[in-house]
Amino acid sequence: MKTKLIFILNILIIFGTGGVIIYQLFFAEQKNIKTLSKAAVLFVVYLLAVTGIRKKRSPFDYVVYEEQYKDILGDAFRDDKPSYRTLMNAITYFNRNNPDKAIALLDKIYKNCLYTDDYSAVLFFKARCLEEKRRTAEAEECYKEILERDDRNSTAWSNLGLIYQESGRSSKALHAYTRAVESNPSNAAAQCNLGAYYVRCGEPQNALPYILKAIELNSKMYEAMGGAAVAYKMLGDNENAEKYRLMYGANGGNAAELKETLERL
Repeated sequence: MKTKLIFILNILIIFGTGGVIIYQLFFAEQKNIKTLSKAAVLFVVYLLAVTGIRKKRSPFDYVVYEEQYKDILGDAFRDDKPSYRTLMNAITYFNRNNPDKAIALLDKIYKNCLYTDDYSAVLFFKARCLEEKRRTAEAEECYKEILERDDRNSTAWSNLGLIYQESGRSSKALHAYTRAVESNPSNAAAQCNLGAYYVRCGEPQNALPYILKAIELNSKMYEAMGGAAVAYKMLGDNENAEKYRLMYGANGGNAAELKETLERL
């Protein structure tokens, strides 16, 4: 709702500044160059923000990211507006595939962290940027620092589990995934990751409760649907395997590729 209101406000500003430009160019007896220049700048900035062309940051970006990452942001820097703006700028750079600039900003405001939510937000996005740069050992340390301050941070546990699993530390991965689910049973990604762990271990009967819970929590999570298809296929339930394969495709997954995987099982 907030995003829609911002969008409508942007449209109104575009029409308002456009009207000022037309009036100054064609109807004003004496043109005010200063007013015309300001109106032109605002018109271009807000038009490009709405159309998604503009590459610079804007308040419109912030509203989108605040909604997307609300569970991660929590109350980070709520009493420190400059640091909060820098955090949002870093998130914007992260989403625009510029992890180096994001890391530089995150390192800049790390010293301003006072509360758990401040540290968690800064370290989480730094970890994600480091993962983008394949500096997983450093990302691992970021997640561990988050958990030292808040050992019930479900997302940090879940992401740490992925790092452990990818580096072959299976028992640590299982522990991390389990802690993620225990810390927040409503974390669909954590449920999915734990289910996927059991699928990879050849334990579909243990995987399905977590995978199906993930789908219950997030009906669009095609990764969980793919995991369900594989788990059911491993159990010899072809009907449900096909059902979830089709759901996987309908929600954004590559159904044809998954079909090939299922045929190899």
